[in-house]
Amino acid sequence: MRYLLSAFVLFLAGCSAAAAPETPPEYTEPPPVATDGFITTVVEAEIPMSVEEHRAWLLENPFIYFFEPTENISPPASTTDLRDDWLKPNSVRRINLEDGHYVIERVLENRPELFSYQVWIFTSDVALGVDQIIGEQRFIAIDDDTMKFEWTYKIKPKGAITGFFVRQRQPEVARFMKTGTNAMAAAAREEAANREDLAD
Repeated sequence: MRYLLSAFVLFLAGCSAAAAPETPPEYTEPPPVATDGFITTVVEAEIPMSVEEHRAWLLENPFIYFFEPTENISPPASTTDLRDDWLKPNSVRRINLEDGHYVIERVLENRPELFSYQVWIFTSDVALGVDQIIGEQRFIAIDDDTMKFEWTYKIKPKGAITGFFVRQRQPEVARFMKTGTNAMAAAAREEAANREDLAD
């Protein structure tokens, strides 16, 4: 039931030269949700399912496991719930990355058409330059049997200098996001085709 990647803490995750910690980070209270000053990346994909069907499918096929590593970004390996069941507003989980680092995120909002979350704890070098990340995943109905998945990833740098370096990573972040989104969409399309064959 851990699908909405939040996280994935893309830029984040694996751009670090810092050694992975021996133990996971402790939970600390999140900062106020940022509303401006972001470096933003958006990816999208069309899915041949209704919004309801697609969100139900994602519960069985977690989004975070469709990602592949890039040169500097490590994908999620698993997740650990820290407060409440993930997907509930204000629930918190830890993302355990393949390179041994961690991030912590919480749900801000979860409605049929929108899932949003905040990431604010990073054990990699990302913590030196990134204040927080706000992710928004929108599920937009096109017609009864088709929807658009739109994922907006908003990185809030700690300052102008760190913002410069974050922008240098943005093409890689976009590629990581797009590759994972495309893989998820391809799997969803295959599932939709299989359902259609069974219905014939």
